[in-house]
Amino acid sequence: MSVMNGMTVWQPKTGEQVTDIVISALAERRKLSVSGHETKAGLGHPVDAKESLSLKNLSGIVDYQPEELVLVVKAGTPLDEIEKTLSEKNQMLAFEPPHLERFYGTESTGTIGGLVATNLSGPRRVSAGAARDFLLGFAAVSGRGDVFKSGSRVMKNVTGYDLSKLMCGSFGTLAVMTEITLKVLPCPETSSSLSLLCDTIDSAQLALANAFCSDTEPSGGAISRTSEGWKAVIRLEGVDVSVRDRMTKLKSTLQSAGTSQVLDKQASEAFWGDWRDISMISDDAEQVYRLSVTPSDAPKIASSLLKAYDLELGFDWMGGLIWIGGKGAGLGQKVRQTIKDFNGHATLMRGTEGHRRDVGVFQPQAAPLAALARRIKNAFDPEDILNSGKMGTIGRGA
Repeated sequence: MSVMNGMTVWQPKTGEQVTDIVISALAERRKLSVSGHETKAGLGHPVDAKESLSLKNLSGIVDYQPEELVLVVKAGTPLDEIEKTLSEKNQMLAFEPPHLERFYGTESTGTIGGLVATNLSGPRRVSAGAARDFLLGFAAVSGRGDVFKSGSRVMKNVTGYDLSKLMCGSFGTLAVMTEITLKVLPCPETSSSLSLLCDTIDSAQLALANAFCSDTEPSGGAISRTSEGWKAVIRLEGVDVSVRDRMTKLKSTLQSAGTSQVLDKQASEAFWGDWRDISMISDDAEQVYRLSVTPSDAPKIASSLLKAYDLELGFDWMGGLIWIGGKGAGLGQKVRQTIKDFNGHATLMRGTEGHRRDVGVFQPQAAPLAALARRIKNAFDPEDILNSGKMGTIGRGA
């Protein structure tokens, strides 16, 4: 234990120590701010706690079996350490986790526990799945002080409740994960991308739709706004001969969509690495929103927002994800109203405490869903000692 900036900081090295800290806090009704490297402190609402439970020393690879495509790690293990270990065996986290050092102004890529807790996924999510789809199992300590495990080291596990899906995206408000089991995949032999310069946002979105409806098996689809027009980029990955054959088909399918350029492996990986890390939004953007929408609605939503504000903007996931960056009074309210009209979801990914307080970070829940969230929170953390307030009123009954 140490004291930093007036806050008591607990830094356990074992799962048993985590359990003892949670049980002690529960007995005295002391709230804990749970984190790893604090790289995502800017995501979500400020935590209402005077003590910190830091998992940065609960770190290390417990078991890695490349031939079985299974990795077991402690929750505080740095993401870059995991990716380095996997790359040595030509394997990867297929959901392409974003590196948010620049975006949040931190020095670390963060920990695997924080990544799973926020369920953050990159461009390949549209074809491979999200972080939650690769979480095979975990060990954790609930807000009741109970130690529990869920899942196994195989995908076909049908016994009991699927708590892995519940933990992903819970932002550490239900339990403190201590150990995480992940499915990993081989890296593709090569990649190539087709870049198309289109006249309008609608034609760019149509190009993505046609690409994903074809038999070329894209693993990424993005749209960016440029000074020359709207640029659609479609990624193909796999065995070299297959990628070359599919690229020929893709170019033929989209020959009338716009001026095209093929990006080789190096250029393709550079583009998608930047896109994964939200490079389309500059540091000058005071508010950054992540919109989950129906892909066909994306052009209409973007056009509506662009009429009212000068925005930085990018599409991912074939248009199912829109990144919005900008500034100005009323921007948050405009985003919330627009997304409501299209039955989508908006998350404030970066903003001041004032923005997070006034606009809210997460999409407001419908009454039945809010009631269910409260029941889940009460089942795992009835005294609200874990990351209290991190998700605003979600699960707290307000």
